[in-house]
Amino acid sequence: MPGLRRAPLTVAASALLLALTACSSGTAGASGSTGTASGATSSPSATASGTASSGPSASSTTTAAADQTVEITIRGKQVTPAPHRVELTSGQTLRLVVTSDHNDELHAHGFDVERELVAGQPTTVDLTGAPPGLYEVETHEPELRLLQVVVRP
Repeated sequence: MPGLRRAPLTVAASALLLALTACSSGTAGASGSTGTASGATSSPSATASGTASSGPSASSTTTAAADQTVEITIRGKQVTPAPHRVELTSGQTLRLVVTSDHNDELHAHGFDVERELVAGQPTTVDLTGAPPGLYEVETHEPELRLLQVVVRP
């Protein structure tokens, strides 16, 4: 009966994928953002933590070390570093530390994560990659692409 337990997860994942696709418009991140792409650091000795999952996940706690950390600053419509891709292997953790000059909402597609951004306060989110794919992290007010996460097997 293990197959029966997966059916609700498959339906939920499909519904989530449809909802997330609807959330993103083709113009997110299309602005002429400038900045450097040097926000990612890697820590090879760090290990990812968390529980087994059927999809990418986000941890609301940040006590474990992350495999990579990216610090992002938003000023108006400018994202620093400029939107870029970060690669993870399934099971690795990406820590995002996002500071915005205005209240907004952070949304990590495929990771089922939405967090409020409070002006001037860093918000930390851990994303753990599971199924291979390309996932976007964005804000909603205004729509800005912060980065893309490539999860490899």
